[in-house]
Amino acid sequence: MLENQIGKRYAEALSANILDTGALEKALENLRAFAGAIKNEKQLARFFAHPSITTAKKKNLVRELCSRLAVEDEVSNMIILLNERGRILYLEKIVEHFEKVVDRRLNRTRVHVISSHPLTSENIARLKTALNKISGKTILIHTEVDESLIGGIILRIGDQVADDTIRNRLGILKRTIEEEEVA
Repeated sequence: MLENQIGKRYAEALSANILDTGALEKALENLRAFAGAIKNEKQLARFFAHPSITTAKKKNLVRELCSRLAVEDEVSNMIILLNERGRILYLEKIVEHFEKVVDRRLNRTRVHVISSHPLTSENIARLKTALNKISGKTILIHTEVDESLIGGIILRIGDQVADDTIRNRLGILKRTIEEEEVA
């Protein structure tokens, strides 16, 4: 709960500091890169979590990492602030919320599509067009293949899930038959 509040607060603050919508995407990439470095290098997470390491040493490492990752000034300043306030380990949640803020500001929606077989680029384009008409937003599609589905697709748009798989249809049919047998 606290992680979400912190993530949301810092994501909104960073977004408010970036007026150019073109720079939002770059800031998101910077945040992902820095958070990815901490996630992939377990020693970094331990370093930032260790209470006996001074904030100054941590700040020097933050600056070094920002320099190596070519992080923009707004993002670098926020990461330094997170370090000073002992909140740098919340960076993953901040990235998660910042992605939502960026999508909202750029009027776009992320859709996760799970299908039984790989979708063709033509199918993806038709799906994007249809979802764009429904939502009125730019659609970003991430696809995944799950061969256990037999056929059909599952769409995840935010908190909403549309399950049009054969497995789901068979489950509905089974429940319908069971209900009729009881009656």
